[in-house]
Amino acid sequence: MREVRDMKSLKNLPVEQQLKEIDAVAARLGVPKPTERPVLEIKPGEDEKHKVIELKRGDWKDDAPWFVIDEEGRLMVLTTADAMMGIMQSLQHMGEEVFKARLERAIAKELPIDFHDVWTVAMHELQQRLKEGGKPSASVDLENLVKTIKRRHPNLFYSLKDLEIDEQDMKEAGL
Repeated sequence: MREVRDMKSLKNLPVEQQLKEIDAVAARLGVPKPTERPVLEIKPGEDEKHKVIELKRGDWKDDAPWFVIDEEGRLMVLTTADAMMGIMQSLQHMGEEVFKARLERAIAKELPIDFHDVWTVAMHELQQRLKEGGKPSASVDLENLVKTIKRRHPNLFYSLKDLEIDEQDMKEAGL
């Protein structure tokens, strides 16, 4: 994977190189038609309250996102609030999916008799922790949580003794 360029260095690059760098960033962001995106540059104004915005490429009427180079040469992305809210919702959904996958793996490791029952107990435990002012669910050690549930509710999990596994097989498996 290509290393991300230090965007502060855009200030010292010729315009054509700046545009190539911006197009590369736009492509990595999945922006449709990256070479057609407007590029603006912020320049000093008459005082601290005023700045000059110069259109380096594109049209003022072009669709967002717009790319903006600030006075220090940093690259910024200007987009609509709706688009930003969509990005935030996608990130939140992705975080929830990652959390669910981590919890599923932690439960499966402990050999549940009924996965859904253990899931329900785990979710209840997480809700209790949040009500008590504990850590957000994303920062909880899920493996430790499931082991605690297993100690409190052993009836929800298979025991290796119940599975009638030969002692020699258990030793070979490191159990």
